[in-house]
Amino acid sequence: TTTASVKDKLQEIQKNIKLPPVKFIREYHDHPDYIKALANSISQHWSENGRAEKLIFSFHGIPEKYVQQGDIYPEQCYGTVRGVVAVLGLKSGEYETTFQSRFGPTQWVKPYTDETLINWAKLGTKHVDVISPAFAADCLETLEELKITNRDLFFEHGGEKFDYISALNESDEHIELLRNLIEN
Repeated sequence: TTTASVKDKLQEIQKNIKLPPVKFIREYHDHPDYIKALANSISQHWSENGRAEKLIFSFHGIPEKYVQQGDIYPEQCYGTVRGVVAVLGLKSGEYETTFQSRFGPTQWVKPYTDETLINWAKLGTKHVDVISPAFAADCLETLEELKITNRDLFFEHGGEKFDYISALNESDEHIELLRNLIEN
């Protein structure tokens, strides 16, 4: 929804102002450089902080009706996770793909990040790592919702250690990925 509205606005502006041609990079959810950068970010976090019992890949959610209308975003999210899991050699049960940031009365894509964290804590999981690959850079949503609000939920239900693994932000590998995407 964000991408489409940005493209629409740019096309509207281009009607009134002469701009150089613009090409959009449609997707890179499974690009090898992206997968490598995410896997390396997780590995670096583990080497510096230890590895949690479980890892959550938390993606921004969308209403379920969008998926029913053909939106492939959740499958792209799962594709990213499959790539990172393969590089890291994770086994089933060591990680989960979840979706955050739902609002309103409509059904959103599941499983929900907050509910997963609560359930894990209630079942005795004490330490989790959370990463949000859908965000190229940390923002209010990752820093407030994931790093603080969801951490507090996890602790309230019995969890003891919660580590948020930062977005790729300005890391060298992220900049290299973006450069490669633009040049190709």
